[in-house]
Amino acid sequence: MVFFDIIQSYIIKGAIILVILQTMLLLQDLLYQHTEKAVLEEELSTASFTFSSDMRQAGYNTTTAFTIAETSRVKIRFGHIDDNDSDQVEYSLTTMPSSSKFYLQRTVNNETPSIVGRNFKKFYLTYYDIAGGPPLDPSTIKSISVQAIMENDKQFYGDYLRSSWQAQIFPPSINK
Repeated sequence: MVFFDIIQSYIIKGAIILVILQTMLLLQDLLYQHTEKAVLEEELSTASFTFSSDMRQAGYNTTTAFTIAETSRVKIRFGHIDDNDSDQVEYSLTTMPSSSKFYLQRTVNNETPSIVGRNFKKFYLTYYDIAGGPPLDPSTIKSISVQAIMENDKQFYGDYLRSSWQAQIFPPSINK
C-alpha cells in the first residue's frame, strides 16, 4: 500500500510540475507577443510622425509644394525660415528582397536614402484638391490621405501581428 502511495504522489507531483511549466511557457509566449506588438507599433509611430511632419511643411516658403504625387511615392519642397534655400524630401516604397513587404525610404535633397520604416504591407497615398476630388496636377493638391499597415515577420498562433495608421494631412502652407 505504501508503495502505491509513493508512486501516486510522484504522479501527482509530475502532473503539477507539468501544468506549472506549461503555464510558464504560455506566459513567456504571450510576453514575447506583446513585446513584438509594442515594437511594431513604435516603428509605425516613428514612421508616421516623420512622414506627417514633413508633409505639414510642404510648400512652406516655396512656390511649389509637390513635385511628385503618386500612390506610393511623393516628393515635396519646403523652404527654410532663415534663408531663401529650400529642401526636397521624397518618400518612396522599396521592395524587401524575397518578401511581400516594403521599406519606406526618405531621401532629402537627392542624398543617400534613409529607411523610415520597414515591414510595410501597405502604404497608400491619396491626394485631394480644394473641392475634395482628385487633383489635376500636383500644384492643386490641398490634402493627403495616408493608409499604412505594418506587419511583422513572425507568426503567433498562425497569424501575423499588424499595426495600422490612417490620417488626413492638410499642409498649412498650401491651405491659406
